[in-house]
Amino acid sequence: MPVRCIVLDFDGTFTDVEREAAPFVETYRSAVFDVLGREDLAGWEERQAEITKHPGRYGWMFEGRIVAPAGADPYIRATTVAQALFEARGVLRSQEVRTAVLTALYHLAYERTWTAFRPRAKEVLEALAASGLPTFVVTNARTEAALKKLRTLGPEGLSRIEVHGDARKYVVAEPESTDERFSRVPAEIRLAGLERPVYARRGRYYETLARILQKTGVTPEEVLVCGDIYELDLALPLALGMQVHMMTGPGAPAAHEVALLESLGARASHGEDLGAILGRAGIGG
Repeated sequence: MPVRCIVLDFDGTFTDVEREAAPFVETYRSAVFDVLGREDLAGWEERQAEITKHPGRYGWMFEGRIVAPAGADPYIRATTVAQALFEARGVLRSQEVRTAVLTALYHLAYERTWTAFRPRAKEVLEALAASGLPTFVVTNARTEAALKKLRTLGPEGLSRIEVHGDARKYVVAEPESTDERFSRVPAEIRLAGLERPVYARRGRYYETLARILQKTGVTPEEVLVCGDIYELDLALPLALGMQVHMMTGPGAPAAHEVALLESLGARASHGEDLGAILGRAGIGG
């Protein structure tokens, strides 16, 4: 089915997440040590090694569920290590308080990230803006933080791309108002090779996608969603019937994610070249 609307993730999808996140990790880890009341490099490294050894077992824990794999990107790796360290040290025992503190530390450290884009980022954004296809950036980052990076890149036609920040793709919850489309999204998805379930019912993310559908008048099948983390960016869109493209990098995709994407035929694709998004959208490039 032809693509009539594009939804783009931002960090990791258009940015070189390993490069940009280096100062984030340093700032975040220092802030975690402040909360602990002491520097605990040995504890940090021990938990990081354990998580790296068992990537399918660990992940970003939010409200009692793993909502993204630990190795997906440096932001999630650091968050997962911090959660494990607090658990081991008996600090911030309340999940609600721990989540609030880690969210605050995340936003603090995110302000220190560098701006590092993937190759062809400017070219692809300019082509999308010029195409006339409704194009949206939907990101967990704050809107102004994403816009600041995009303005630094300076693609022509940026004003024609809507940016929706604070999408909270990590929240597994019902939307404020449900509908038939969301009711069909399964509570859990089991993938061969992954020892835990994937939770696709991300109500806050769905609310943003539903507003885009309403604004553009397109069907889910006519939407192409591009992201770099299956569980955060693509699981819900796939459950809704949308088309997807997964941008790959050092931490993704895992073998079970590749198997899933390749089983979906023309609906799904993956690769490192941002230009593939243009091909999927019928723009060329």
